[in-house]
Amino acid sequence: MKLPGLPLLIKGDLFAVGSGFFALIALSGVVSFFANAKYSEVRASQPIAFDHRLHVEDEGLECSACHMYYERESFSGLPRTNTCALCHFEPQGESAEEEKLVQLIQDGAALEWASLFRQPPHVFFSHRRHVVVAGIECTTCHGDIGLSEEPPAATHPLTMDECITCHEEQAVTQNCASCHR
Repeated sequence: MKLPGLPLLIKGDLFAVGSGFFALIALSGVVSFFANAKYSEVRASQPIAFDHRLHVEDEGLECSACHMYYERESFSGLPRTNTCALCHFEPQGESAEEEKLVQLIQDGAALEWASLFRQPPHVFFSHRRHVVVAGIECTTCHGDIGLSEEPPAATHPLTMDECITCHEEQAVTQNCASCHR
């Protein structure tokens, strides 16, 4: 027995299921975007009030002295306790912040630095590709942080608009798969 409306019913059901599937995917993306607050600007609490100006301008340290991976990895790296201990196992000055640092070092405590620049986990960003391959200066993205006397109060979520604008200005790829993985 042949049912006259069966092919139409099957096609309609497939369309409804497919539409529902794509709507669910879109909704989950929107929910993920808004629920993922850690990629929006949040207060950044650092273990000490690090003075970049003192280390960069006055002492002449390069970014790589503390951010040791930025020239060869996708991430820059944050200074470990033993990196700071090279100079600060004993006090170098009289600041209260350095006293805290020296005590942390002598206690063998890990420095829990908060990352200041963030992107969602589906975005791939390589410091090496931008700094070494493209020759972009740290200040292009990080501004005058080397002149700051204390850490910024909040994280800076990197936006797609910032990336696209830069890629347009530099005439480099804007292929979605280059960054979104």
